[in-house]
Amino acid sequence: MKIEELHIYGYGKLENTIISRLGDFQVFYGENEAGKSTIMAFIHGILFGFPTKQQQELRYEPKGGGRYGGKLSLRHPEYGLVGIERIKGKAAGDVTVFLEDGTSGGEELLKALLGNFDKSLFQAVFSFNLHGLQNVHQMKDEDIGRFLFSAGTLGTDRLAKAEIELQKELEARFKPSGKKPALNARMANLRALEAELGKAAEKNARYGELIKERDAIADEIRSLGEEIPVLVAEADRLKEWERIEGIARDEAALSDELGRVGNVLFPARGIERFESLKQLLTPYSIQIETIKERKELLKKEVDSIVLHKALLENEAEAAELNELIPVYDQSRRECAQLEERLSQLEERIGIAKGKLHLGIDEEEIATINTDIYLKQQSEEADERRKRAAALKVQLEADFQEEKAGLEQVEKDLNNAKAQLLPEDKRSHFEKLAEAGNENAIRGQIEACKERISLLEEAVKSEEGHRNQSRMAGAAMMIGALVLTIYGYMGGEWLVLGAGIIFAGIATIVFWKSLFSSSSAKPSEELVRQKARAKQLEEELLSIRPGNAEAAASQLEQDDIQRMKVNSLIARLEQQTAQYEKVLARFDHLEKEEALLREQVDLLCKELKISSTIGKHMPAEAFKIVEECKTAILEKKRIEGKILVLKERQAEIEARAEGLGRLFPELTGKGIHLVAHTARTALEEEKKKAILLMEKSRKLEELEYDSAKLEKEHATHDQAIRELFVQAGVDNEEEYHAAAKLAMALEEKQSRLNKLRTELSFSIIGKEEIEELLSIRNVSGLVQEVSEKIKVAKQGIERLQQRLAEVRYEIQVLEEGGTYSELLHSFRMARSEFEEEAKEWAVYKVAGELLRRTTGRFKEYHLPRLLKQAGDYLGFLTGGKYCRIFLAPSGTGFLIERADKTRFEANELSQATTEQVYVSLRLALAETIYEKFSFPFIIDDSFVNFDGERTARMIELLKGLNGRQVLFFTCHSHLLAHFGEGQVHHLARNHANIHR
Repeated sequence: MKIEELHIYGYGKLENTIISRLGDFQVFYGENEAGKSTIMAFIHGILFGFPTKQQQELRYEPKGGGRYGGKLSLRHPEYGLVGIERIKGKAAGDVTVFLEDGTSGGEELLKALLGNFDKSLFQAVFSFNLHGLQNVHQMKDEDIGRFLFSAGTLGTDRLAKAEIELQKELEARFKPSGKKPALNARMANLRALEAELGKAAEKNARYGELIKERDAIADEIRSLGEEIPVLVAEADRLKEWERIEGIARDEAALSDELGRVGNVLFPARGIERFESLKQLLTPYSIQIETIKERKELLKKEVDSIVLHKALLENEAEAAELNELIPVYDQSRRECAQLEERLSQLEERIGIAKGKLHLGIDEEEIATINTDIYLKQQSEEADERRKRAAALKVQLEADFQEEKAGLEQVEKDLNNAKAQLLPEDKRSHFEKLAEAGNENAIRGQIEACKERISLLEEAVKSEEGHRNQSRMAGAAMMIGALVLTIYGYMGGEWLVLGAGIIFAGIATIVFWKSLFSSSSAKPSEELVRQKARAKQLEEELLSIRPGNAEAAASQLEQDDIQRMKVNSLIARLEQQTAQYEKVLARFDHLEKEEALLREQVDLLCKELKISSTIGKHMPAEAFKIVEECKTAILEKKRIEGKILVLKERQAEIEARAEGLGRLFPELTGKGIHLVAHTARTALEEEKKKAILLMEKSRKLEELEYDSAKLEKEHATHDQAIRELFVQAGVDNEEEYHAAAKLAMALEEKQSRLNKLRTELSFSIIGKEEIEELLSIRNVSGLVQEVSEKIKVAKQGIERLQQRLAEVRYEIQVLEEGGTYSELLHSFRMARSEFEEEAKEWAVYKVAGELLRRTTGRFKEYHLPRLLKQAGDYLGFLTGGKYCRIFLAPSGTGFLIERADKTRFEANELSQATTEQVYVSLRLALAETIYEKFSFPFIIDDSFVNFDGERTARMIELLKGLNGRQVLFFTCHSHLLAHFGEGQVHHLARNHANIHR
């Protein structure tokens, strides 16, 4: 889905604003208060409804009282070009959707277009702003992973918040090992009461058993207390051995190894001395070789020096030519720029002629009148065209509104009339109310029978007349429909408007004639008379004492209904007058459009363009003709200037050709090369004599230096050979091997001394260490002894607790108690516990449902989302972080670096965490919601990124194929990443925006 145009009637500070030709990546740039937030809110409002007065969001109603709302044009992948208009009306505004095939609809059609997306979900998935990243800034370390998981599944932190709130509610009521939560406290109280109740019931039988149990528990506690110190001492000994085991084993191994190796002879500071001599020897070798190469090179250079006398005679000509080279280059650059400008002008002229389909030559175009008066006329015509189009849209809306109102009033009136009592029945009730006369009813029955016989004869003649009336009305409606379709398909809006008006009139006339004729049909009157006769006969049979009161009640209700009918008739007259006013405004619009056509035809004749183009865009056509005419005049001026520059270039080239004859190898080359060669050769010839003398002197100096360096080189080489003899080796490789062996033995001896020092501080002696070296599973022994200590301590605690309970039971039994009071307290506590448990179960079920939903998401959707997010993160970080995994906790992520190291979210830097958040948001839209091609709306979400991160972020957004990006920013340095056609500048102090 791509948004192509925004037409803002009135929204906040923006009024009568049109932003068109929106691209796939559209940037809105402007300073603070330039209208960026207003435009974003306008898009949300048109698509999902204006905020109500009860909501916290701003409504952006125009302060000047203008028309509230606007229109949004978009390209839908299924419905094609779609127009969505929303104006002030009910709570969220009245919306109208216009499809490309002419179909229109309201909120239901809009929901189908948007895939039943609501505003909050759209903003969560496809709308970025600083708020999301600021949430990452404000998170505690332990909450970052949970927040990222929630953002990666729903687009917001709602999932994390819901999970945390449910967990808090559950823990506030119950914890498996807690005491303070309400459910834990009630459970403990219930168990205590249950125990007390049992004690009271077993008072006599339990007392002796409790005395014996008390003594047994005391003996068992004493036995366990004596066992624990022994186990603690053994545990301390094993833990100390566990600490020094590695040290002891290393010490034993090093001792054995050093005992097997003898003494190694090596010169003191052998490596240091060898490297020092080698470093001194290497520069001498390099210098000797360098001097040899330099001597050979100098000899060749001396032999190669040859003077060029002929060139010296033309020294003045070469100098002058070099001075003319900048003039020549400047002339060529100006000529190239003018030719490029000439090409651009020809392209502009061609484009302008193509836009207007001009078949005349440039000379004739230059004669077209483009004075200020004609420009004013074209702008006025364009403005009148826009006003007429807007008025037509408004009139069509008013027409539909008044038509619907008129039909509703007529419907209400007919329903009210149908509920009135017939005149004969009302007359009957009036008579019943007055006296209840039975003879009067019989007279009415006879009159109805006579009327029935007359109506039966008139039915046949009336039937033919009714059929003719219906056929005539249907023909009028078909004609209006044909006229409407012809106007729409041919783009004739006046014909279309007339067809719509004619269709409305024909429908009303046909409807009224149908109802009016049906009310007078003899057949219907015949049915009514028969029903009337039957009704009178039933009334005659039903006359009983007291019927007069019932008849009076019926008459009172009929009087109320008649008052309602009179009110509706007055409303119908008022609505009909409003409807006729709308039709009169349509007639006035047709006259205005006729005058506009006459004005446009005169403009087209002056500008020599077709009336088809002038009819739709007169001001634009004038502007193009004016630009084309200006380009033609500029083209003629540039052609003359190019001719002068080329003559100057030819003169300089002729002088360069004469000088170039001194250098046969430069024949046919450019003047730059000739001038440069001549200047360089002159300078070279002057230096050759001096250079020859200097090189001969340097050659003698190099001979002396070479002999001196060879002598010093031999001295240092002899010192190195003496070191080899002391170490007992023949070459450098063996010397280094001997040095490495000596250093290794020295390091091992130092390591052995350090290990023995560490063992000396242990509480375990040398003999005991030798015994413990045979043990391999020390940690298992430590764990086994620790487990025994733990079991013993738990046993003592359990026994002490039981001993206290037994003593308390004995005390209660000795002091006595009432069984009925304990039973009442127990039942009350159980009832309170059950109520608390029901409330806990509600939160538990909610948490389980959330967990299952999250589990299904992890199983079916999360793998694909994480793969896509990992690809995005790898691009944003330059390959430093490339994969994202679900954490074992299930509510966070692990991020894998390129070296396979994994990090939790709270271990990353702030900027990298933001990149993970953005990657998850993009992947969410591109995987889970990939079938919804909504545009991304981004509001300065990356201002905290550095230059490289920002460049990668924008490059990633540009690479999102098939999805539009609307980027709002107030930072000018970001504009360097976009082309001029992608940026729309918002002016702070201007309400109207046009593109």
